[in-house]
Amino acid sequence: MVIDFHTHFYPDKVAAKAIAFCSEKIGFFADGTRAGLEESMRRAGIDLAVALPVVNTPANSASIHAWAVRENHPPVLMLGGIHPDEPDPLKTLDAIAAAGLPGIKVHPEYQHFRFDEERLFPVWEKCEKLGLFVVTHAGWDAMYDPPYHSDPESLAKFHRRFPGLRLVLAHLGGMAMWDAVEKYLAGMEVYLDLAMVAREYITPEQLTRIIRAHGAEKILFGTDSPWYDQKKQLDFIRSLPLSSEEQERIFYRNAAELLKLDCPEDE
Repeated sequence: MVIDFHTHFYPDKVAAKAIAFCSEKIGFFADGTRAGLEESMRRAGIDLAVALPVVNTPANSASIHAWAVRENHPPVLMLGGIHPDEPDPLKTLDAIAAAGLPGIKVHPEYQHFRFDEERLFPVWEKCEKLGLFVVTHAGWDAMYDPPYHSDPESLAKFHRRFPGLRLVLAHLGGMAMWDAVEKYLAGMEVYLDLAMVAREYITPEQLTRIIRAHGAEKILFGTDSPWYDQKKQLDFIRSLPLSSEEQERIFYRNAAELLKLDCPEDE
């Protein structure tokens, strides 16, 4: 079984616009629709995907939440999302939890916030209280200029401030900031996903070293589809010198536990 913990798709009416917006700086490997994601999954041999909506404006929070709830069915499961500047993010979090969505996605670069902003501390406290995990972009992003709001050192400080919050750091905790990931994050009680952590950006040796230093039980397979090829990423991670137990953890068991899914005993 394979669970891709980091994917994206968009409502059909805006998918082409989303692809066009990003395609000048990053490639794309699906058309941005749910049907395109499911076809990519079939080609790659991926059984289940987690889609991460990002609330683009405060005014769109309610409509994106309603869309995520409608789309939350296999083979694609949805997270919720909040915008840091929406009028009542705590109310949105209550609605997300009531709808049965297991976590939220935020993007400090796209949504223009920092984790050390005290105004947002009630949001993270509420997530912890409701049992919602938080997935965040981490590190370099081709669409934005430095300095970045989600570097490994600042994320490590945030985790120490909220140690009870289940935190998933995308892109191995800091896209293209691998030495800082090793210095500040490896071994901490946070999850790291593998979205776009590909051969073009990191050596197999350093990636394997980080996985071992951090612990395979806190690593989640992800691709960032449609922005990266799911099959290519799956083949790359399978090529690493990982044990069958480590692969089992990374490819599905860690994700299944976070999502509270029934986990196959034998694969």
